[in-house]
Amino acid sequence: MKAIVSALICLCLHNTYAQIRVLSVKNVAKEGVNNVALANDYERGNTAAVKEVMNKFSEVVASAFPKDPRPGISIFTQFYLNASGSVDYLIFDVRTGEGYNKDSLDEHSKMAFLAGFENWKVTKSPGRKFSVTSFQNIGKQPVIREVRRGDSSVVDLKSALVFHDTLKVKRLYLNQLELKTLPDVIYRFPNLEELYLGGNELKAVNINMQRLSKLTQLHLQGNQLTNSSFEISPNKTLALLNLKENKFDDIPNVVRESKKLAVLWLGGNPLSALSSRSFRKLKQVRDLNFYKSDIAVLPKGIKKMKNLEVLDLYYNKLEQLPNSIVRLKRLTHFAVSNNQLTSLPKKIDKLKNVHTFYAHHNHLSKLPERIVKMQKLKIMDLGYNWFTTFPAELTAFVNLQELDLSSNNFPDFPEQLLNIKRLDKLYLRGNPFLKEDAEKRYNQQLGLLKNKNIEVFY
Repeated sequence: MKAIVSALICLCLHNTYAQIRVLSVKNVAKEGVNNVALANDYERGNTAAVKEVMNKFSEVVASAFPKDPRPGISIFTQFYLNASGSVDYLIFDVRTGEGYNKDSLDEHSKMAFLAGFENWKVTKSPGRKFSVTSFQNIGKQPVIREVRRGDSSVVDLKSALVFHDTLKVKRLYLNQLELKTLPDVIYRFPNLEELYLGGNELKAVNINMQRLSKLTQLHLQGNQLTNSSFEISPNKTLALLNLKENKFDDIPNVVRESKKLAVLWLGGNPLSALSSRSFRKLKQVRDLNFYKSDIAVLPKGIKKMKNLEVLDLYYNKLEQLPNSIVRLKRLTHFAVSNNQLTSLPKKIDKLKNVHTFYAHHNHLSKLPERIVKMQKLKIMDLGYNWFTTFPAELTAFVNLQELDLSSNNFPDFPEQLLNIKRLDKLYLRGNPFLKEDAEKRYNQQLGLLKNKNIEVFY
């Protein structure tokens, strides 16, 4: 009788755990599971189902791991769920630094996931097999520092304090060291040309450029600096200033103290106070980066930057560009992607020196007529816009090498593409006319493009 009861218990346990298989990445092959086949067999989940799985995953992780482990832990997971919303397979990979036994950590993770997802179901299942991929960091992650080692470089604070031949040092790397204040040790190196202080916790910086009279590059990205906490003395050497991902709400006034400044990077700052006055006395700047800076309106005063060659406005909230932008006649690289633009300036042809133009992920449905005069264009990206008819203006460009029209709304193959005289690469992926039979249906047109030595991606 006892043997029967024991057998029934074992059978029940087997059935329970047969409902979900939890495997570490390194054991997938050993367990006879083909992860590639699974990925092909399960579709992507819908938004509601994915959100449920992610919320449950976060809940399980929070209960199974310390809140702030040192070193940090990274957990990658792939969920494969059946049509009823239950988890069939959970494949995971746990990564961390020194201080953990990897096998023990894997076993702990496996038991936590088994307990957390056993008999659990998605309430908003799409009614088909689907997969969800997730990645979560817990605690502080190990820092991989970016440094360039060499005879003229010092790469940490300890070395900087004891280094003897200070006159030969040209590059000082004090980045990603959790510095809270600017160390005076920087002034030990009077011939310093590049100073790297990014990825620290600096809330205030005041640099005496008279003591660093040869400094040409200053990198302060990823700190907590504001307009009132950043100071730099007048100089004629600084050429590159990297202030990305701080807390500036405007172009700092002290930037104007660097008379030779050519590169100014302010991306990742909340530039809410940007105005036309912000651009005064910056005529010498050639490269301006406003990437991901929450800019809804670009002030017309940008026209004051007469020597600007590179302008990066990626990932902002622009619905239109100021007409004054066409006054930037030396512009060669122009990036306005990932905004909400519905049109481009009518006199855009005044930007006659632009050869690289990125405007993907906007709401463009037509091009200004005068754009045909921009004959130096070599790369043009209009992907992920709202074009339903092919913009005929594109056929006028004789020097165009790359054209991206991916993920627009062309219902049929744009026949006018065949009129483009010269092109190296053409991207058409994600348009409605590219259905399963597209290659057969448009074989002639695609053939004509390829006969012109155009590499077509569709």
